[in-house]
Amino acid sequence: MKRMLLIHDLCSVGKAAMMNMIPVLSVMGIEVCPLPTMLLSTHTGGFGKPEILPVPGNYLKESLRHFQRENITFDCVFVGYLGNVPMVETVLELLKTGPAPFVICDPIMGDHGKYYSNFDDSYREALCALLGEADLLLPNLTEAALLSGVPYEEGMTGEGLHAIVSRLCEMGMKKGIITGTNVGEHRIGMAIVEGGFVEQYTETEVLYQSHGTGDLFDAVLAGAILKGATLKEAAFQAHNFVAACLQEKAGQAGNERDGLPFEQLLGKLV
Repeated sequence: MKRMLLIHDLCSVGKAAMMNMIPVLSVMGIEVCPLPTMLLSTHTGGFGKPEILPVPGNYLKESLRHFQRENITFDCVFVGYLGNVPMVETVLELLKTGPAPFVICDPIMGDHGKYYSNFDDSYREALCALLGEADLLLPNLTEAALLSGVPYEEGMTGEGLHAIVSRLCEMGMKKGIITGTNVGEHRIGMAIVEGGFVEQYTETEVLYQSHGTGDLFDAVLAGAILKGATLKEAAFQAHNFVAACLQEKAGQAGNERDGLPFEQLLGKLV
């Protein structure tokens, strides 16, 4: 059984981050070892201001040292929401000094062309150091533009997208999937970067929005890759599962803030 170290935040209510990724990866046959970076009472959309507790940096450091003392190894390290520069530096130290498993990084810091309210250029600069350590980078278009320094445009394709990819590759990106690259009428896109080449794909958009979709995409993608799928195969499996979850939610009554009913569809991943 493959084993993943999952470094991400933990939301009690709302189905996001670890609470989406752990059940998906588990049903796909991956042993998930969660190492939280931040604890939240809910996710940050629709529940009012959540109670938030950043996990002290020494906990993460000492946990990693404990793993090393006990010769605990992982087939994959997934790096998600880190939240502050010291946490980025701690994870970077792990990736530089520990064993070299397959490293996946989702550089969570912004959307719609802007940083999330608690981030700025200093956080971006810290994340840039992770690019060369990750085997697979999973930014949305905003995050890809911020990391690369290329000005953001909604639904970028063509020269703008290639400029982003070229710059990220120069900065150390090996492979990547950039989501939100080509948004037309009822279309949603992603760009798969592999071997220095960029392939763009668009799919029919499900006309429903929800929190936690990125975490579900990341989980299915990572699980599929660990089970032997190609990057393209894994990307489309992840897209199809998220689309199915959105369609299921769109057909139900319920508040958007409650997240997607992915539990009902986990059988599709077995």
